[in-house]
Amino acid sequence: MGQATMQQSRGALPDGQPTKKGSVKRRWRPTFVQVVLGVPIIYMTLIYLVPVGSVLVRSVTEPQFGFDHYVRALTDPVILQVLWITLKIAFIVAVASVILGYPVAYLISRQPPQRARILTMLVIIPFWTSVLIRSFAWIVILGDQGLVANLLSPFTGTTDGMLYSQAAVVLAMTQVLLPYAILVLKGAMDQIDITLVSAARSLGAKPFFAYLRVYFPLTLPAVFSSGMLVFIISLGFYITPALVGGPRESTIAILIERNISVLFDWPMAATLSTILLVVTVVIYLTVQKLTRVRAVVTL
Repeated sequence: MGQATMQQSRGALPDGQPTKKGSVKRRWRPTFVQVVLGVPIIYMTLIYLVPVGSVLVRSVTEPQFGFDHYVRALTDPVILQVLWITLKIAFIVAVASVILGYPVAYLISRQPPQRARILTMLVIIPFWTSVLIRSFAWIVILGDQGLVANLLSPFTGTTDGMLYSQAAVVLAMTQVLLPYAILVLKGAMDQIDITLVSAARSLGAKPFFAYLRVYFPLTLPAVFSSGMLVFIISLGFYITPALVGGPRESTIAILIERNISVLFDWPMAATLSTILLVVTVVIYLTVQKLTRVRAVVTL
């Protein structure tokens, strides 16, 4: 009792931790903001970084440490051809989504608030249906004796469909990913003051040139953002190309799945996944530097 009193009188806490005169050392307790921000960061670290890190490690450590899998992948003409097909399909889908989504987003952004909410809901409705179901629907539409084949039969003279072709993959993937482009474009267009076009017209500019020289440049960041978003999602798309495309339209995601489920070659699958990740990051950084636009995308 007397010793504890002497320690307190010398400026120390009962647990022996010295403190400044007149101050008490408090235990650290996380604030509400720290908890709200910390939990998602820990979750993303465990769910995203750990699996990605394990894939990177597995690609260079199995069956022994080295880069043999990368050498074999980058020198295999089949893998390079599949990678090229993946990039080409992703690029076409991204361009088609932006071209088709731009006028739709512009129309929605120019509507009164209540009507704009209704039209936006119509854009979001496809998200309520599974991608698998929509891909099976495209099999029916594009298959033999399907809707497209019957509509084109007077011009082609046959009812053979266009299923299992690159065009079928592009059509189906564009329909699946188009809402992403529309929503990104609409969000940016809502922030643009449309009176700038009216001001340009009042100064003598014709309607088309007023739109082209004033309004369109303001939407370019959203154009690149929506295009990059669709492009990156398309690079790793699996379900639609696997169902609608044929062997000649195999993408890198299909090749990864075959290495896992058919060949049981996990190291090569990890290598292909790493190559796809590196290609995606390089393309994203290159486009960002060339366009000087920081596209808001999820890698």
